[in-house]
Amino acid sequence: MVQFEGRFQHERSENFDEFLKAIGVPLIPRKMVAASNPVVEVRRDGDTWTIRMNTLVRTVEYVFEPGQTVETETMGGMAQNVFTIEDDRIMQTQKSDTYTTEVIRQFTEDSLIMTITHVESGTICHRYFRRL
Repeated sequence: MVQFEGRFQHERSENFDEFLKAIGVPLIPRKMVAASNPVVEVRRDGDTWTIRMNTLVRTVEYVFEPGQTVETETMGGMAQNVFTIEDDRIMQTQKSDTYTTEVIRQFTEDSLIMTITHVESGTICHRYFRRL
């Protein structure tokens, strides 16, 4: 099984601006987020996982146990998140009052690939990170 824990540096994104538009992020914050090269950190303590992403705009942190619902604040308000772990992936479904996203974080020995789908529009983006 591949190791999930570690730090990952953003290298590039595909279709990220279109995804941010789909979820309703305004132009200026969208441009700031898109210009950021965040670091993602994944940690595990027993059954509790933490995924933290530091961006220019803000730090996003999810603390969860697989299968449980956790509430987080998004740029558009509060959202309900459920995480599951399967093989080399951490999967997340996030539901807010205005949208639903599905995030697949796929880990390899030296990388993290995030596939993010805006469910309502079908807009998909990919974000690529290298393990530090």
